Amino acid sequence: MPVTDELRTTESVRTRSSVAGQTAVVTGGSSGIGRAIAETFVADGADVVICSRTQADVDAVAEELNAADRPGSVLPVECDVTDRDSVDALAEATVEEFGGVDILVNNAGGTGEGGPLHEVAPDDWDSVIEVNLTGTYNVTHAFADSLRENGGAVVNTASMAGRYGVAEMGPYSAAKAGVSALTRTLAVEWSVDDVRVNAVEPGFIATPAVREWFGLDEIPARSDVDREIGSPHEVADAVRFLASDAASFITGQTISPTGPPNTFEPPTG
Repeated sequence: MPVTDELRTTESVRTRSSVAGQTAVVTGGSSGIGRAIAETFVADGADVVICSRTQADVDAVAEELNAADRPGSVLPVECDVTDRDSVDALAEATVEEFGGVDILVNNAGGTGEGGPLHEVAPDDWDSVIEVNLTGTYNVTHAFADSLRENGGAVVNTASMAGRYGVAEMGPYSAAKAGVSALTRTLAVEWSVDDVRVNAVEPGFIATPAVREWFGLDEIPARSDVDREIGSPHEVADAVRFLASDAASFITGQTISPTGPPNTFEPPTG
């Protein structure tokens, strides 16, 4: 009796690790981690629908990537993940253009203003929960039928803030903890439909906002393992893995692109 399910070939390994030929939706795809995910998927041969609240922002990304002579393509759609009508329109545009979706990446989010919890205004709390947690629900719910019909993969963007809790980031920490819990719950519910649901839980990543915050002129090199800040494309590589058939026996899990273990303390320098 063979000890493996099949004899591996170079081509089968490459195919299993690829998202080529898949249709993916990436929310929050105009910059930072979302844009890196879109770039990675398109370079691998996936057709990607990217969205953000401003059409011009996703148009600029789509124009650049579609002109880069890569095997995949990009469809830009304006969408506010907190608005159900807007999310329904995103789902309709995706189905109309590609017939359905194979991969959903819930990446849209935001930290809000921050500050001690007793100083956080109710409206600020609501807005952070709405975009990070409710937005993830809204988009996942809108694509549920398409995903469950033929199987697929969902990858949610959580955060190390949701695991540890971060002072003066109470709403964001709570929202991202909710995303992680929703990931585990949905993984159980949708496993019978052959849909895998996982999450990434990034630490400090050199997005434009983080680079400005810490005064970074350059994104740290991948070869330096002992570092406190990663690159958006390192997160994108983890998302690509979770979305591919290489992760076929992984669901309800969270991968943490964080570098050496830490408790989400800000980098020291």
